[in-house]
Amino acid sequence: MKKPLPPIGARIMKSSLGSLICVGIYFLRELLPIGSGIPFYSILAVLWCIQPYTTSTLAMAKQRTIGTFLGAAYGLAFLLVFRALGGGNKTTVYITSCLMLIPVLYTTVLLEKRNASYFSCVVFLTIAFNHSFDENPYLFAFNRVLDTLIGIGVGVLLNSAHRPVKQKENVLYVSGIDSVLVSSRVFGRW
Repeated sequence: MKKPLPPIGARIMKSSLGSLICVGIYFLRELLPIGSGIPFYSILAVLWCIQPYTTSTLAMAKQRTIGTFLGAAYGLAFLLVFRALGGGNKTTVYITSCLMLIPVLYTTVLLEKRNASYFSCVVFLTIAFNHSFDENPYLFAFNRVLDTLIGIGVGVLLNSAHRPVKQKENVLYVSGIDSVLVSSRVFGRW
């Protein structure tokens, strides 16, 4: 017997819509003098923040925001020190970046924000690995933070929006889970 395919749910639709909104914001930023970011980072934040429940969305948004600011601060500091010391090659950047994960992660421990450690590392490594040889490190760090905040905002807004649901007022639902809600003594054996 074939199992029917599940319907496409609201979380899937919100994820796709959020990604499209981030791309639209990216094109608007290109037209305005706000600078241009990379929609990829906004979309990652949207996908992370779209959760089954609004409370978990806010928790994920908070983790992502803290991690982004911490990782961007370390990333920018890394780029500035790297340039002040005369730069180097990719091998130096990669090895030093991996060693820099120690203070990045330890800072999340000191701040008691361990849940933000992954995002701190991702943002730091993105900046250090991909932008050590860019002309303007400030611009990328700023755009990286702005891209993520855009995605977080879109994700939180979309996840707090709910379609109106028609209430069924003439239906009574009864649930029995290991006799926690309904005892078999009350209704007899099923």
